[in-house]
Amino acid sequence: MALWYQPNKQTRPPETGGSDPKLEQRVKSLETQSSEQQAQLSSMDGVLQQTAPQQLAAFARVMAVQAAPTMSDKQALTMPDLFPTWEQVLEAGEPLGKDTIVNDGGTLYRVVQDNTTPQAGQPPHGEGMLAVYRPIDVGSTGGADDPIPWLYGMDCYEGKYYSYEGKTYLCKQNMTPCVWAPNTPGLWQWEVLEDT
Repeated sequence: MALWYQPNKQTRPPETGGSDPKLEQRVKSLETQSSEQQAQLSSMDGVLQQTAPQQLAAFARVMAVQAAPTMSDKQALTMPDLFPTWEQVLEAGEPLGKDTIVNDGGTLYRVVQDNTTPQAGQPPHGEGMLAVYRPIDVGSTGGADDPIPWLYGMDCYEGKYYSYEGKTYLCKQNMTPCVWAPNTPGLWQWEVLEDT
């Protein structure tokens, strides 16, 4: 079959009783891309309406969230306000990746499992959530002169010192995660040292 171009005549493919599925799929793809691009432009318009310090803060938050999986706990603790709050991730309703950091009431938690969808009744500090979220320790060295404040569910390591309710405790066995408060009666894994 020979094809030729006639500039003054518009031609159409012959009617075959249906449409081209590939063409329909491409049109739908372009329509979807167009609406996504419009949403991105709208969100950018909101950013452009902000002052320079607000824009800088928004940019810093985005960068902190993106860097969270490779960021050390110590680094994260220097900028807790840059991470999304529990309320914000709940409202977004998007799955969280492994090592994402969430600020729950001022305490930073790292997501342990990949593809975790936040649920209203299951906050990071909630009972039974240690398989999903772990609190980030507050950056103490764990020495006798700088004990780590104990948090429910944190990873506790043998030879490190932890403070809890005005006392210092030596951890005598790794507990990852630790669900027993240092003052739990009869628990040999903790040795009380002194008042802090």
